[in-house]
Amino acid sequence: MCTRFSKNPTQLQAISDPLFANNRIKVWIKREDQNHPKVQGNKWHKLKLNLLEAQSQNKTALLTFGGAYSNHIAATAYAANETGLQSIGFIRGDELENNRQNWSHTLKTAHENGMELVFLSRKEYRQRSDEAFLNTLQTQYPHAYILPEGGSNALAVAGFESLMNDLQQQCPQWTHLYTAVGTGGTLAGLVKYAPPAANRKILGVAALKQADYLLAQIQAWIDDSNVVDWELLTQYHDGGYGKLSDNLRQFKHRFETDFQVPLDPVYTIKMLNAFYRQLQHGEIPAGSNVILLHTGGLQGNP
Repeated sequence: MCTRFSKNPTQLQAISDPLFANNRIKVWIKREDQNHPKVQGNKWHKLKLNLLEAQSQNKTALLTFGGAYSNHIAATAYAANETGLQSIGFIRGDELENNRQNWSHTLKTAHENGMELVFLSRKEYRQRSDEAFLNTLQTQYPHAYILPEGGSNALAVAGFESLMNDLQQQCPQWTHLYTAVGTGGTLAGLVKYAPPAANRKILGVAALKQADYLLAQIQAWIDDSNVVDWELLTQYHDGGYGKLSDNLRQFKHRFETDFQVPLDPVYTIKMLNAFYRQLQHGEIPAGSNVILLHTGGLQGNP
């Protein structure tokens, strides 16, 4: 296992803003960016049970999928390296194969941690969830434990039970929990393991365009086991995955300056923007206790 992961709950940091006081709400940011120096934020929760499963199956490698800026790719490479496993990343964008000078910091970091990078065309990459394609890969790499894009599967979802237990102990009166959403596993895990309470809601903020297709898979992972209201917000993507407008870039700088909390440019900043906009539009009732989940991803900062 990744030995430097802290078993102690991360800080639930109270943050103050005149806007919060004017709307009579209390706000905290859950600092999961501090749970591990490399396998950070939600990525640790997704990987921890999958790592144990890979070891129980006597696999010697992790094989997974992602884009050039995927936090999951970087986290998987580091986790595999630290646990003595090989790692193989199937990367979207075959134009990068012979253009190493154009590799992102994420790809360079993954490669430095021993990940074998296999570049696929966008057409080939679209097969990443096809059963026949995955069966072929398993035949080609019999020693590999295959993780889906973003690391989201049933074990990843189960990995959030401990985080939800921590939140409940740290702030049992919370009413709203915001999280960023990529593939939906984090949102599903939080909803599945949230303790029941009246007037409680979990809101996932999609970082990519046209994310409604995630709803069916999220609901399947939850499996009707929850009694907590939840919603996937798809209108705050700011132009799409990995895109950041000048306005949001300025908002990121102001937030980091005001609260001394570093933010990633892909996920957490869009979650925070959604929260602020909903508050400004009167969508969060007075008396609410709001938790904002920092899902890490700081390796992606420029």
